[in-house]
Amino acid sequence: MMSFADVHQANGSTRPFFRPYEHEDNGDDDLDEYFHQPEKKRRLTVDQVQFLERSFEVENKLEPERKIQLAKDLGLQPRQVAIWFQNRRARWKTKQLEKDYEVLQSSYNGLKADYDNLFKEKEKLKAEVNKHCPFVREFNNLAAILV
Repeated sequence: MMSFADVHQANGSTRPFFRPYEHEDNGDDDLDEYFHQPEKKRRLTVDQVQFLERSFEVENKLEPERKIQLAKDLGLQPRQVAIWFQNRRARWKTKQLEKDYEVLQSSYNGLKADYDNLFKEKEKLKAEVNKHCPFVREFNNLAAILV
């Protein structure tokens, strides 16, 4: 009968079969190197980007059939097309939020200016009424005390 240690030695491995607990190596160095090799970043050509942009303008969601067709037309992997659309939607959403913020900020500024003008006008009218009507002045003073 053969043990795990016998099989390990038969494969010609020089690494010990069992390692001390404190050793940080997980034994998968070869697999880690194989699976975590950095791929070269594939840049899209200007024509590919323009084609994808036009396609995005038509519809910013990507159905599976459309993704495959775009990938074939552009000579890309479907995953590349999907990621490009996902990134483009994120950029689009950010720009939409910025535009919405600008519209709200402008609206707020207009309303604030209107409020400030009305407040000043109210104070001016109140002062004019108090100046011409002593009874109203006394009434306002009493109202302020009661509140």
